[in-house]
Amino acid sequence: MLDKVNSKGVVVFLLILLISLVGYLGYDKYSHRIRPDVYDNLTPGPIVNAKADIVIEGPTEIKIGQLAKLDVTKSTGKTFKWKVLPPNTEFVTYDDGRKAVFSTGTAGEYIFIVACANDNDVDVKTFTVKVGDVVPNPAPVPPSPVNPATGFTGKVVDFTKLVNSPNKKAEAGKLAGGFTSVLQQIQGGQLTTAEQIVEAQKIANRSALGNNLTSWLPFLEALQKEMKSQAELGLLVTAEQHATIWKQIAEGLNLVAK
Repeated sequence: MLDKVNSKGVVVFLLILLISLVGYLGYDKYSHRIRPDVYDNLTPGPIVNAKADIVIEGPTEIKIGQLAKLDVTKSTGKTFKWKVLPPNTEFVTYDDGRKAVFSTGTAGEYIFIVACANDNDVDVKTFTVKVGDVVPNPAPVPPSPVNPATGFTGKVVDFTKLVNSPNKKAEAGKLAGGFTSVLQQIQGGQLTTAEQIVEAQKIANRSALGNNLTSWLPFLEALQKEMKSQAELGLLVTAEQHATIWKQIAEGLNLVAK
């Protein structure tokens, strides 16, 4: 009886030993598949659809001629493309497009457009640099008032633009009075020839303008040239024709005096 029990015990012991040995050999054979140190040498696979993101660093304002350094090294991307508006030749990129330098001698605002790609994703951003003091567009100048006068009267008004005097309006009124005075003498028959009329007008001009006569010389010269042209055309010969022209001269001067 005891011998049978011992025999069974020996058999059980041998079976346990055999199972343990087989298990150890199996573990040793296949354990390389799960050993922690194996993961140390693994190479990660390619990233699919990695996100592209541009981060631009640089000054937003510089002086004329100053060098601006732009940097996108903190961006997520593999390739970078730049464009500057308005186009400028003093713009250079380096470090595979991750850095750029810019300078200009012309004031204004310059816009930098940066595009990057990262696998199948892209990103585009803009960056503005103000150079120098940007002069705003001047306010539109209102058009000069249209001369309402026509004919010889309109020419008289235009001739007064040659006068540079702070008291132009008041002086124009006095000069108009001088021409009106000579006109009345023509109409009254006291002045009948061109020589008499011209001499009387010279006296009236000096009386009206006094020391300011010098400021009105450009006007008087232009007026004399125009009257000479009228005389050559036969339109300023008789006393009556002089009266017509003198009336228009006085009207033009009175318009300026208003």
